[in-house]
Amino acid sequence: MSLSPPLRRLSSTNSSSKESLINAYEAEEERIINVLSRKLEQLREEKIDLENALEAESESHVNRLSRELSALRLAHQQAVNGSGSTPGSPVDIRGPLANSSLNPLHPNTEALLEALRRENENLRNRLVDTERDYIRVTRLNEVYREELIDHRRRVSAFVRTVDIVGKLTPL
Repeated sequence: MSLSPPLRRLSSTNSSSKESLINAYEAEEERIINVLSRKLEQLREEKIDLENALEAESESHVNRLSRELSALRLAHQQAVNGSGSTPGSPVDIRGPLANSSLNPLHPNTEALLEALRRENENLRNRLVDTERDYIRVTRLNEVYREELIDHRRRVSAFVRTVDIVGKLTPL
């Protein structure tokens, strides 16, 4: 009978160390989940910020180019109206858009359209790159999630084994 109490202490010590190991593992698992969740949320916020910035920048460019186009049209209209009002004066056949390469305030329509197309293409490319990054991070998060699920399964199997061994070991 003198051997029985030390066995009980050993069994309870072993059980408490297993329990503390399980608790530590669960705490680490929860910490990893929290870190990954924060990173995912941060990436989502960054994606939204990038999309908003891209949209604002695109809108700014469109507005600026629209104002420039309106100014060009107005200048062209004034030039056409002005040249028609003085019948005896020589008419510049080239019009106000002929010197557009020399005057940045009056670019020609083709150059303006080409600039808009290039800007649109650049913005689309940036959006595609941002979406690719988001997909990559989402997939990486999925890999981490699967790894976490696998670790949970292992811990669950370990806990069941500890419970079974604990039930089989006499106290």
